[in-house]
Amino acid sequence: MAATAISRALWAVVFLYHAGLLWVLVRDARALPAAGDFTASRRLPEPLSLGAEQEVLLGVSCARAAGLRAAIADHAPLALRPSPDPVSGVFDADGVLVVEYPVRSPRRGLFEFSGLDVRIWRPGGWWVRQLRLPLPGRVAVYPDVLAIRRWQLTLRRGVRELPGQRRARPPAAATTPAGLRDYLPGDDARRVNWKATARRDRPVTTELETERGQQVVIALDCGRLMTAPAGHLTKLDHAINATLLLAWVAQSQGDRVGLLTFADQVQAYLAPRRGLRQVHLLNQVLYRARASYAEPEFGEAFAYLVREVHGRSLVVVLSDVLDAEASADLVAHALRLGTRHRVLVVAMADPELLAALRRPLARSAEVYEWAAAEELIAARRRAFETLERGGVQCLDVEAGRLSPAVVERYLELKERGLI
Repeated sequence: MAATAISRALWAVVFLYHAGLLWVLVRDARALPAAGDFTASRRLPEPLSLGAEQEVLLGVSCARAAGLRAAIADHAPLALRPSPDPVSGVFDADGVLVVEYPVRSPRRGLFEFSGLDVRIWRPGGWWVRQLRLPLPGRVAVYPDVLAIRRWQLTLRRGVRELPGQRRARPPAAATTPAGLRDYLPGDDARRVNWKATARRDRPVTTELETERGQQVVIALDCGRLMTAPAGHLTKLDHAINATLLLAWVAQSQGDRVGLLTFADQVQAYLAPRRGLRQVHLLNQVLYRARASYAEPEFGEAFAYLVREVHGRSLVVVLSDVLDAEASADLVAHALRLGTRHRVLVVAMADPELLAALRRPLARSAEVYEWAAAEELIAARRRAFETLERGGVQCLDVEAGRLSPAVVERYLELKERGLI
């Protein structure tokens, strides 16, 4: 354009240059597909498990988008802790792009999804088109069902990945054959049925009937202290995950499983029964369980168990005790309940409290924190010593290791014939 000062004929060159540039821009814009050409889908994990990291799959398809690059951002609920960054990818030759991103919900409940934001462009192109694709959906976050699947998988492989995965047969277990099934890695080679193996031309093992089932009742404290956070989850949610895993393990051992949730009063009760249907019902109750800021009434809850639970049972109390008054109340009523049932009191140690005990003392404020933490731990220790002298089983474990530790203790009691 500056050169037109020399000759007006150069305006023709300017016009042709800008006309060509406009044609390139229009052609590049028209090469990008419109919003109506796209279809989108979302596949959510089934079920979505509390505290577990899982992947959400997003699929976008458009025949005109083959070879184009794209970035996709899902409008997921912030409570699911989705990845904050868009996920990028390239449409394949069929115009299909599949991407995934992680979610990890720290709480239970029902959550709503809305749409997808898609930004698409041609490599080396001039334009980027951004569009929103409507894709409503909803998902319910349940207690950690994935822990059960991991348990099943490691047992089938014969691997003890977590503490508590015992394969030993409890004492007094029946050895009457209950049926045949395909041999799995980790099965006892002495159970191989050689006649059936020869007939089917593959290894077959004999299933043995489980021992006579006992009763396991889980008493879940939903009071004030269970609202405290412990890592990514609250103490109540750690206890809920442990309850679900323990219930599944107990029913797989042939035991009847029941549940009581309580705070200042009894909230829900499921009578002990066998089978996977009972675990499903228990999961529904745990999904709706909520912690309150009321002080737990152990006396009322344990008296309810005495009235409703017939026959000697293992009562697993999942709670947390810090102050002396709450400890004294739990100790008194647990000892009274222990005259009728075998009682296991499980308390969750606060990671921050333990960290205060281990932290080097460099300032006077840290000395006061250490003294307060030591006083609370000492009170808990005295309460547990009183319970153990009265014949009540105790378990004190960090919240993050609660599930495997509870199952380990249950299987230990079962093997020792103490249920």
